[in-house]
Amino acid sequence: MTEVEDIMSDIEIEELGNSMKGALTKNLLLDIVYDSAFEFCLIPRIHEHIRVIDRYSYEPIIVSIGPYHDGSPALSFMEREKWNCLDYLLKLNCEKGLKDYLTIVNGLEKRARMCYSGDVKMNKRKLLQTLLLGGCFVLVSLVGLNELISGDQSGLSSSPHTRILEEDLSSGLHNVTARNEGEQMNMRTQNAMKGTVVEQQSVNSKHSGVENLVLEIELCSETSGHQTGQCLYQDNAQLIGQWYDVFVTHDLLLLENQIPFFIVEGIYEVLTSNKMVPTTTCKSSVAQYMEKYVSFYPTAIRESNRPKDFDHLLHLCHMYFRHSSNQDEHDDLSTRHYIHQFLQLGRDYLSNLGLSRNVHLGLSHDGHFPNRWRRATQYHEAGIEFSRRTQSERNPHSLLDIKLRGGVLEIPFLFVDEESIVRFRNFIALEQTSPQVGNDVTAYIIFMAKLMSMPDDVALLARKGVIAHHMRTDKEVSQLFTRLTKGVVFDFYGNYYLNPLCIALEAYYQNRLHRWVAWLRHNHLSNPWLVVAALAGVIVLFCTIAQTVLTVESYVNPK
Repeated sequence: MTEVEDIMSDIEIEELGNSMKGALTKNLLLDIVYDSAFEFCLIPRIHEHIRVIDRYSYEPIIVSIGPYHDGSPALSFMEREKWNCLDYLLKLNCEKGLKDYLTIVNGLEKRARMCYSGDVKMNKRKLLQTLLLGGCFVLVSLVGLNELISGDQSGLSSSPHTRILEEDLSSGLHNVTARNEGEQMNMRTQNAMKGTVVEQQSVNSKHSGVENLVLEIELCSETSGHQTGQCLYQDNAQLIGQWYDVFVTHDLLLLENQIPFFIVEGIYEVLTSNKMVPTTTCKSSVAQYMEKYVSFYPTAIRESNRPKDFDHLLHLCHMYFRHSSNQDEHDDLSTRHYIHQFLQLGRDYLSNLGLSRNVHLGLSHDGHFPNRWRRATQYHEAGIEFSRRTQSERNPHSLLDIKLRGGVLEIPFLFVDEESIVRFRNFIALEQTSPQVGNDVTAYIIFMAKLMSMPDDVALLARKGVIAHHMRTDKEVSQLFTRLTKGVVFDFYGNYYLNPLCIALEAYYQNRLHRWVAWLRHNHLSNPWLVVAALAGVIVLFCTIAQTVLTVESYVNPK
């Protein structure tokens, strides 16, 4: 090919330019213009190279909430459950119809769409339906509505689903397998929504746009489609059985399976618009549910300081795992004092031995030890002991509050199972994609992963009561935490809450005196009889020296 053939003609360049202008215009139309009037909430997609590490940790099992997994064949049998939740809310407050709920969600749709990644292909009608059904499911599953049930119940008696929910709401989640009238409930759901649509159309004909949305979401064909899949739904429900609660909790706390909480609040406001219910009841009830879930972990949040501002359910759960802010100032001061004390002790001691030059070769440019973490057995060999930090009502702590006090590393108790690994993965994904939430959990996981790099590290922490697990082997636990850090971006020299602890641990580890004393204690003084024998030997040696001194003195200075 000649050089002349490589050069495009002016016509070809103009055609290419016009094509690119069209593509650019189309791309700009797809861009989201963020409104500065509210804080941006991000519900991103998990990158595929992260997802392949463990799909179970990022993809729902039985129910989809939001647009990402909507329409998945594996989750289709739970779609009717979301329609049942909508039916329950419609009958719970008969003064409000389907149009009222659609109107409030329609006003929030643009804001909600901005919370998701740009690959949401749903049109406005489909997204409204998805948000409404998902919000109803979250509301019925997590928020206690007993105070509403105690009011006007005239519209509830005809719904078997309502009677079931009244019995089971006290436990937070209802059981799918308890429903014996599936066909009747499905037909009543369909008829109730149809009746609501017709009534609202006749009364509010001037709002034709919203009426069309109601007609579109009512979709007789979709509702009948739920009937055709009814046998599959019942079979799956029976297979789930008692696992339902566990699976729903798993799905509701996945990053990709979230809806902005202002959608749930909007639905709740319509539901309680004619009832004397505080507006804070919704978030308070959800926080109470979350406290039951995180009760297996130490938390510093109590009823008086419950989170009141969160973007979605995973964000709320993440707040309960943050390190305690009420201890930051005290711990920072004590840690700085401890760092200064041991740095000075180590430098003085090593200077006397002529080894200070070797240590300074390992220091960073600012004179501090490098920011690195070591295995639990390495710290143990350097004289650091491990202890399970006890929870105190007077001064509570969270799972992330790790403290070093007088050579003892106090770590809050951690129970390791598959669900805790799933939760940590989603916390890390939240922090990696939303820097505004901080990086506390990421720092904690990286620290614990390094601390438990090998099976003997896990065994050591288990003996000290710091961790417990139901895995088959200690090696499996160490591998799980190692895989948690795969693909994680973390700045070890950045601003994170464990930075002072990292420097203090490395200063303690680098101190030769601590390591020699620890070696002596672990290898020669671990047996109490050896301690007694050594003490006896010291006493005998002291007596021998004293006797020798007295003998020499009597010989030199005879009386």
